[in-house]
Amino acid sequence: MIGADAFPMLEARDLLRRIGRGPDAFVLSVDHFALRPGEITAILGPNGSGKTTLLRVLAGDPQAEGAGSVRIASGRVTLVAQRPLAFAGSVAHNASVGLLGQGIARAERDDRVGAALERFGIGGLARHDARTLSGGELRRLALARAFVIEPSVLLLDEPFDDLDAEGQRRLSLDLLRAVRETGVALAVVTHDLSRALLLADRIAVLAGGRIAQAGPRDEVLARPTTPAIARLVGMTNLAPGRVVAQGDGVVEIELDSGHVVAGAAMLPVGAQVWIGIRPEHLKLDVARGGGRAIGSARVETLLDDGLVTVVALALAGRSFTTHLLSGRGLAKHLRAGDAIDVGVVPEQVHVRMLDEPHGL
Repeated sequence: MIGADAFPMLEARDLLRRIGRGPDAFVLSVDHFALRPGEITAILGPNGSGKTTLLRVLAGDPQAEGAGSVRIASGRVTLVAQRPLAFAGSVAHNASVGLLGQGIARAERDDRVGAALERFGIGGLARHDARTLSGGELRRLALARAFVIEPSVLLLDEPFDDLDAEGQRRLSLDLLRAVRETGVALAVVTHDLSRALLLADRIAVLAGGRIAQAGPRDEVLARPTTPAIARLVGMTNLAPGRVVAQGDGVVEIELDSGHVVAGAAMLPVGAQVWIGIRPEHLKLDVARGGGRAIGSARVETLLDDGLVTVVALALAGRSFTTHLLSGRGLAKHLRAGDAIDVGVVPEQVHVRMLDEPHGL
């Protein structure tokens, strides 16, 4: 990563775009959005929030009417659509399409095409008919076709759709390597949170055509601004409460159930708040140390995928979850119906003023 203080390769300001007409028109309204070289921004949001629309507008969609500006520092912007296409001809010919008619010598074209195909693991398919490729191979071809023209900004719309877990993993690693090697500014729309977290330097959350929150990945994960964003980025343990004590940068929050949770914040006694705890930060068996006790919870279910055991707990009148490494420690012994002490580290409890009680 070149750095968050690098000059933006793409910068959008005061975007107002209307897609369609009449009462069913969709309005995209974005005050500011920037992509920097060598940096990956994951764009998250519920269905219909405007993720694909934002990519199309950034790519210069002529059908999007409205105001505002999209400035490109240099080079070109390339959009890879959610459903990539293959043209008649070989894989190598498909990858070279963007170079045709550009006055580039044949030898240079061949070198760039070969390097792009190798970068995405399909160099051995160069002579194959592109229309016979599998779904995963076709996605790799679409990326090679994009990188061969050496864009300064690359926009990807759901690049992991229809790939199995191993295909997603390999493509993620190839994308990371390609961004680091080329310095391209990349924005990727994905509904897969795990992919976003693996790739992203920054996260932008869209809701109703507006950017509801944007920032460095770890900041958005740890400090979501609303319960809806918290759920979207995996902070699923949420509850409303009231500050009943405070001191030394730590507040004690009483939940509706009477349980008390300690969180790192500076808020007055009596403040109505909501708390968020990421599953990986909810600690079990706190009698062994490493957390401030909340109370006893009851194990509802355990789901084990061989790597992680997801434990659902009845706590404070709600269902909370935590993650354990499969086959180790407590994950080997816990059973549904067991009672277990639960706690947290105050610095890992997110606390915000409660603006919309119905959101919890």
